[in-house]
Formats: sequence, C-alpha cells, structure tokens
Amino acid sequence: MTSKRLHRASRLNPFMLAILACAAAPAWAQTDATTAASEQKVLPQVEVQSQGVDGNTLPSEAPGGHAATGARLGILGNTTILDAPVTVNAYTRQLIEDQQAMTLADVLQSDASIRFTTNSGHMLENFTIRGLELPAMDIGMNGLFGIAPASHVPVEMLERVEVLRGPNALLSGMPPSASVGGTVNLVSKRAGAKPLTELTTTFSSHSYGQVHADVSRRFGPESRLGIRVNGAYGKGESGAKDEEKGRRLGALAMDWQGDKARFWLDAYTSRETIDNGSPGMFNFVRGIGQLLAPPPGDTNMFRGTHGAYRNNGAMLRGEVDLNNDWQAYAAIGGSQAEGKGLMFGTRSIVTGLDGTAQGFVYNVHTRSLRSSLDTGVIGHFTTGAVDHRLQLAYNYVGFREGTNNAAKTGFRQNMYDPVEPVFPNAPAIPKYTVSNKLQSFVVADTMKMLDDRLLLTLGARLQKVEQPLAKYEEQRLSPSLGIVVKPWGNHISLFGNYMEGLQPGQTVGVGYDNEGETFKPMQTKQTEVGVKLQTGGFTQTVSAFQIERPSLVAKDNRMTEGGKQRLRGVEWSAFGEIMPRLSFLGGVSYNRAKQLNTGLDTFAAPQWTANLGLDWVTPIQGLGVGGRVVYTGEQWSDSGNKIRVPSWHRFDLNARYATELGGHPVRFNAAIENVANKRYWSGIFSDGFVMPAAPRTYRVSATVAF
Repeated sequence: MTSKRLHRASRLNPFMLAILACAAAPAWAQTDATTAASEQKVLPQVEVQSQGVDGNTLPSEAPGGHAATGARLGILGNTTILDAPVTVNAYTRQLIEDQQAMTLADVLQSDASIRFTTNSGHMLENFTIRGLELPAMDIGMNGLFGIAPASHVPVEMLERVEVLRGPNALLSGMPPSASVGGTVNLVSKRAGAKPLTELTTTFSSHSYGQVHADVSRRFGPESRLGIRVNGAYGKGESGAKDEEKGRRLGALAMDWQGDKARFWLDAYTSRETIDNGSPGMFNFVRGIGQLLAPPPGDTNMFRGTHGAYRNNGAMLRGEVDLNNDWQAYAAIGGSQAEGKGLMFGTRSIVTGLDGTAQGFVYNVHTRSLRSSLDTGVIGHFTTGAVDHRLQLAYNYVGFREGTNNAAKTGFRQNMYDPVEPVFPNAPAIPKYTVSNKLQSFVVADTMKMLDDRLLLTLGARLQKVEQPLAKYEEQRLSPSLGIVVKPWGNHISLFGNYMEGLQPGQTVGVGYDNEGETFKPMQTKQTEVGVKLQTGGFTQTVSAFQIERPSLVAKDNRMTEGGKQRLRGVEWSAFGEIMPRLSFLGGVSYNRAKQLNTGLDTFAAPQWTANLGLDWVTPIQGLGVGGRVVYTGEQWSDSGNKIRVPSWHRFDLNARYATELGGHPVRFNAAIENVANKRYWSGIFSDGFVMPAAPRTYRVSATVAF
C-alpha cells in the first residue's frame, strides 16, 4: 500500500450520514445548564431498558462518577461489587471524559492490576492482568469475544470498561487467543431517555486534532426504539516525533425494549493509520548485556514507514421472557480485521554502550476473521429457603488468522540517533495459518440463602478446543466455585473463589527460529479470597490470590513447552467518595511471580504496582480538578533474569469546567500525562524487549451540546 493511498480522502459512509440525519432532527428536550454545570456533565443520560426476568439495566455510577457499583459478570449477569465472588471494577464514560482518554490503555491507567506491553504510538495495544498476557484480540464486547477491534479500541463508542481479574472460564468462556489473567469487557453506549447531540473537538501533543459527534434519540410509542450514533475523525502528529496518525470511526447502537422481549444491535467500522514512524523496543540481553538509559520518549526509530489497520464488527443480541421466571437469550456477532505495513516488530538489539544497535523492520500483512455465538436460558426458582438463579448456555468462538511479513534485519541503527530504515516491499497476501474453534457448554447455579447473607455459586464449563491446522482437538471440564458471605450486614462481604481457565495453544511470533509453530492448549487455575467493604459512598476490595499456569519458555532462540508459572499476590482497590466533593480511584498490587521449572522470577511481572487518583469538585461552580500517581516496581526484562528494569513513577493531572455559552451547555477538559516529562523504561513487550515511556503529553477538548 503506498503512502498516497493511505492519505486518500474517504467517502462518507452510512454512519456519517446517520450522524448528519440525527443532528438535523429537531431537539426534543432542553437540558438545564445550571444542573449540567453543578453535576460536572453535559446532558446526563438515563438508561432506558426493560428489566425482563433477569434484569439488564446498567449498574449505577458510584459517588464520584468514575466507577460503577457493579458489572456484568458473564453468566452471572449484572452483579453488584459486594455480591460478586470475584474481584471486579467497572470504569465509566465520565472517567473517559475527565481523564481525556484516547485509547483503552488510557482508560485502564487507573487499575493497579493492569500494565501495558506496547508503548504509546504503536499500532497495536496489548496488556497484562496480574502479570499474565491480555492481547487486544481477547477484549470482550457486550459479553462476546471476537467483536472488539484487533488494534486500538475507539473509546468514543464506549459507556463502560469492565475488568474481571483472574482466570474465569466459567463466567466468560474462552477468548480467541491466550489470555487467562483476566477479562476486559467493553460496554457500548445506548440511547438514553433524553435526546442527545454533542460535538467534541480535541487537540493533543504534538499537533493531533480530532472531532467527535455523539447523537442519540428514542422513537415510537413509549420510546421503545433507541438509536445512538458515534463518529470520529482525527489526524496529526502523535506518538514519536514527526509520526502522523489518522483515525476514523463510525459506530451504531440500536435497541428495542418490549414488555416480553428486548433486542440490541451494535455495528462499527474503524480505520487507523500511522505514517513516517513509530517508537521502538530494545533488547539488551542479546546485545551488550546491560541496560542503558532510555532515549527520549518521542524518539522516532522508523521514519519513512507506514501502516494501516481496518476493523469492522457487528453483533445482535435478543432475549425473550418465556414466563415470569424463565428467559431465553441469544447473541451472535463477528468481526474482520486487516493490517498492512508497520504493524509490529519495532525492535532493535543494542550492541554498543553508545546506543549502537542492530535494526529490524517489518512490512506486515495480517488479517483475521472472528465469529461468536452465545445462547442459553436463565431461570429463577426456590427450593425451600434457597433462591436459585440457574443458567445453561452454549458458547462458540471461531478465529482464523494469517500473517505474512517482509523483513529488513541486522542493519546498523542507534537508539539515541536513529537512521531511517529501508522499508521492505509489501509481502504477499497471507493465507489463514491459525484456525481455532472454541466451544463450551456451561451450567451455573447461584444460590441465595439466609436473607441474602450467603451466596453460593456452583458451576462447570465443558470446553472443547479444535485447532485443525495443528491437527489438535481436546476437551476439558472446568469446575468453578464462588462464595459470598455477609455476616455483619450489606456493607461488608467476605468472598472466595476457585476458577479455571483454558487457553488455545500459543503460536510463536516473529523473531524466533520456530516462528509460526502452534502448541497444545494449556489450563490455568486460580484460588482467591478477600473482603469488600462499603462505607457511605466509598467501596474497597482486598484480595489474596494464587494462579498456576503452564507456559512457553525461550531457549536457544526457540519457544518451547515445559515452563510453569505461579503467581501469588495481594491487591487493594477502591473507588468512590471519601469525603464530600473528594473522590478516590485506584489501588495497590503485590504480585510474586515465579517460574517453577527454573526457580527464576517471571519476567514482565513487577512485584509492586500502584495507581492512585484523587478528584476534587471545587467550590467554584462547574470546576473540577484531579491528579494521579502511577508506580511500577522493578521487574525482569527477560526469562533468564539477566537484566532488571528499574522502578518508575509519574504524575498526571486533569481539569474540567462546565458552563453555558450562547444558550448551549459546554464542557472544557484538559489533561497532562507525565507532568515532569520523566524518561524511564515503562515495561516489557516480549522476552528481553523493553520499551521507553511516552514524554509529557497534553490533551484539551471542548464539548458542546445542542
């Protein structure tokens, strides 16, 4: 694909036409500007949904507005934080707005259990939860895997981001790839009770600009039909110096709320481009054997390159009340993704104390096709003094992927003074070389006893993994147990769980001699106990966990089986109002991760992490300010424990002001990340490769409601 084609203007798609049509519709209601200013929002939305047998209204926001009081926990449905037998957090749209989040990684900066394995400015976005990988392919959307984009998630279409920690095959089923450390589920926006037309313009370092339109209406008798459309267009320098990013988004969300049946439709199209560069990742273990100081965070290692990633996805969900106690439901969806150009492989092996390195650059063509199905029944009944919520379900996820790359390797490079590489010609169109079919049957019963002071969940999921290209097929029964006890009232709960996770066999990535080899599925087990406390508007969770997981190990530049990880940790997380006008969001995590087969520590798993944020609604009407400190402790860069990456911390600030201009509610937002402009190695991608942190980055925006 040529640079000229990447810059070619796009035609209006149906999503943009829908935005214009909705914006032209007459306004049905007027929002009081004084109320909007005092509540720090523009046009607060009220969820319009019928409850049905099982109830599906989105859990309410907690005081402070940045977290929710509950989340949808797979087959357990919408569950409050104190009733959940697992550790869970749900981050809100208000957090996305107040923190000026542009990516999913920005949203999750408030979670101490999550760290990032790709740096800012990269085309892809990958994470770890509790020290275990969570690739972008394994992000859930509205309860289904295989729908969310395979590159960056457009946060403009999101209402909530839910994080469930630990292996949870019972609750969520099997993701397409390899994540067993936890689940991130995206909840899309819906049309609220009030009509909404908002236009947001954003400007960020260095010269990136974006416009975002958010329009929703409800139609028909009793406003049963809802339509919400989000569209975004952005372009400009962002990430590495002189790197230009572009993005387009069109997202449609529809719902119909009947007395006995409800339906939801989501569809999106997203395109992201990068031109003239990307930051790099560096390996010192295979080079000089010691860590050097990081280069400036906006150092551009790949000038002259280009890349584009397209994602399209859709899903349809429906539920029908069979009677007052039983409900049937089904959800089906799929997505298609294709990337061309500089996708990954942004690596160098440092060979000299002056930063001299061997350079690597890849021109990649990758594509994936995913499909997903979830169907089942939910019933409520009693046996004696016990209330039951029984769910039986079938899940299917199909995943195919193919990747070809043309590589230029071993050229002379320098991490402090990079040269422009020769970008290889585009490779041939790839065939699908990875094909996984994941099926499961699940039964789970949540029993409430003793006036809801005791909640017991028993369940099992029969999982079947088919990998036709690897000629592998296996099934396994994964039992799970969850318990919640409230001995001193509804403000405190003790919980425990035993959960299992099964992941498809991993395929070896680029850079290894056995690139493309696929291994057998692996099973992970977790045990967790903890306590949750709610005092007024402030909620806290303290938990202790142990996770055991088989793993691949690197040996003589080959990935092989035979590894085993054990992760033991303690986490504290909290959210809500700690005093009038002052709220908190964040937590602290301790994680001791070992490779039991070698006795060494697991790489890319820091022992201590902390994300601590405060938000203050000032006495000045409409003005709010906030700040956050992010800390990551020391961690090994490689499986051989040869190079240790130092700890680091940084400070972030944000502010917002809501007012009225020309009769329209207006909200101004500003955020600064890495206020002190510190240089540090922020994390590890794959075995041995460290990545520099982003420099000081600022974002400002203005939102007007019509």
